[in-house]
Amino acid sequence: MPSQRKRIGFLPTVEVQEIINKICATENISQSKVTGILVNEAIKARGLKKNSVNANVICEHSSDDEFNLIKEFLEYKRFKIMFQKAISEGIK
Repeated sequence: MPSQRKRIGFLPTVEVQEIINKICATENISQSKVTGILVNEAIKARGLKKNSVNANVICEHSSDDEFNLIKEFLEYKRFKIMFQKAISEGIK
């Protein structure tokens, strides 16, 4: 079944592509996910995301929930890496 949402093509500058690649490697997630997270963060930072009540509210909330879940997962991964590093440095 075709999606009602359209794909967006994005050709980043070399510098932006390198940053995205670093985030992908560090967090072990796809370029698509990283780009989506960065776009969501930029939109929220600009205050452009409206809290309108319409038929898309459920979709927006589930998207926000997914975004928050990804952020929590990434925070956990960072903590885990830092914890393992601290343990290995303490053993030496």
